[in-house]
Amino acid sequence: MATYVMLGGGMAGLRAAEAVRRADEAAEIVLISEEAVIPYDRPPLSKEYLRGDWDLERITLTKAADLEAQRITVRLGAAATAIDRANQVVRLAGGGEQRYDKLLYATGGRVRTLDLPGADLTGVHYFRTLADADALRAAAGPGARAVLIGGGFIGMELAASLTKLGAQVTVLEALPYIWSRFLDEALATHIQRICEGHGVQFRTGVAPTAITGSGGRVQAVTAGGADIPAGIVCIGVGILPNVELAQAAGLAVDNGLVVDAAMQTNDPLIYGAGDVVNYPDPIFKKRRRVEHWGHAEYTGMLAGGNMVSGEAKAYELLSYVWSDVFDMHIEFAGEEKDYDQLAVRGSLDEQSFTVLYVKGGALQAYLGVNAPPREFRTLQRLIREQTPLGDKLDGLKDRATDLRALFA
Repeated sequence: MATYVMLGGGMAGLRAAEAVRRADEAAEIVLISEEAVIPYDRPPLSKEYLRGDWDLERITLTKAADLEAQRITVRLGAAATAIDRANQVVRLAGGGEQRYDKLLYATGGRVRTLDLPGADLTGVHYFRTLADADALRAAAGPGARAVLIGGGFIGMELAASLTKLGAQVTVLEALPYIWSRFLDEALATHIQRICEGHGVQFRTGVAPTAITGSGGRVQAVTAGGADIPAGIVCIGVGILPNVELAQAAGLAVDNGLVVDAAMQTNDPLIYGAGDVVNYPDPIFKKRRRVEHWGHAEYTGMLAGGNMVSGEAKAYELLSYVWSDVFDMHIEFAGEEKDYDQLAVRGSLDEQSFTVLYVKGGALQAYLGVNAPPREFRTLQRLIREQTPLGDKLDGLKDRATDLRALFA
């Protein structure tokens, strides 16, 4: 009987464990998680869960009874300290260990911290885990003053949720405008103005230099020579992949755990999945590391199946992500970092549009804001097949044009 160990208790680890059980009824399956609760869904943490609309049961990815029925052993609150590849053992804090025949490395990432004076004051929050969401929800409420450092997706989701809870929110973004990684200034400014209409204030183009307080509690964030009053400071400036155990074990690491198209590392007994992996993307012909829910689920299932079968079924997903910010439902797919032209399909004024990212005459990505879902399948096909747009770009931009007919 083979023993499969999933190192990491998130979406990727859980889906891998389930895939292993489907493929091998007799296997011993062990999921090791540092957190004290069974795997849960992270995206709602900054939205429905933080606002109190959903409870823990609603965001839990599985139930203890289901794990028991699948004979998946879960070791909660277990921190791994080393991977002993020679003896095929994961060493745990406190002296415990877990033997494996095949190991999945799905340790995800941790928040990127800022080295700021005052960052240790009470009232300063990072946001990644269930415990982080619980702490922020307990602190937030009507009249609270919140400063969010970082205007990315997570920052804007938190801005919307805290505003709905009654807080006065200021978003502090060091770059000239929010979402500069994937929008130009005009589009980003449009999104910003929508959020301003809901009461969010913005300070862009200035970086925080200190967090100040009194009696051990936050009072303000200093940026651009001015103090922004705050009782809550939430820092959201990205995550770092948890690769330290992999690196110490001699696994290949380069902006994440390096895996092949089958999610296998340079050790044939160890696979990777989720936010931590650096994988070869077959559509864009380059290595990528992405932090998307769908990618975590997909790579967990892919790695779990390959671990059991020994086959090399390859990664084929077009990565995608979604978000909700106030009354904007946002859906995104593709690779937005490399384009030479931005085009807009739909109407900015009506808050229903799709940003199209084009390079070399082919669609690379799209970002839809309250866009018709029926269009996404055609756009995804154009990205997958790298279809030359030719003289059809004007039609692509015109919402009145039927995309399926245009690219039939």
